Amino acid sequence: MTSHKLYVATLAAKAGLGVVQVVIAVALILGAAEQAPGFARWIFSGELAENPSDFFATKIIAAVGAVPATDVAFYKIYFSAHGLLHIGVVGALLYGARWAHHVGIAVLAGFVIYQTIEWFHIHSTMLVVLTAIDLFVIYLTVMENRRSH
Repeated sequence: MTSHKLYVATLAAKAGLGVVQVVIAVALILGAAEQAPGFARWIFSGELAENPSDFFATKIIAAVGAVPATDVAFYKIYFSAHGLLHIGVVGALLYGARWAHHVGIAVLAGFVIYQTIEWFHIHSTMLVVLTAIDLFVIYLTVMENRRSH
C-alpha cells in the first residue's frame, strides 16, 4: 500500500473513530453511564441466576459500576471535542484544503499534549492508545504534506 493510500485509509479510520466518539459522548450526555450498571445486571441476570459467582459477569458488572462521576464528566467533554474536531479536520484534509495539514497537525499535537498530561492523572490505557494513533496520524499528515508540495 502506498503512503498516500495508507494516509487516506488512516484518515477514514480516524473519521470513523470521531463518529464513534461523538456517539459515545451523546450516550454519556443522555445518561448511559448511570444506566450501564442496571443494563449490565439485566444482560447477565440469566447467567448470574445459574451461577451467582460467574467470573466474567461479576467482573463486567463491577467494572461498569466503578466509573467515577468525575471520569464520566471528563469523557463527555473529551469525546465530544475529540470526535468533532477529528471529523472536521479529516473532512478538510480529504477535501484537500492546504491549511488543513497545519491545522490537523496542530489539533492532534494539542490532543497528544493534553492526553499525556491527563494520563498522569487517570492512567487510562485508552488515552495511551488514542495518543499513539494521533502520533501516527501526525506522522502520516507530515509525509502527505511534503508529498503534496
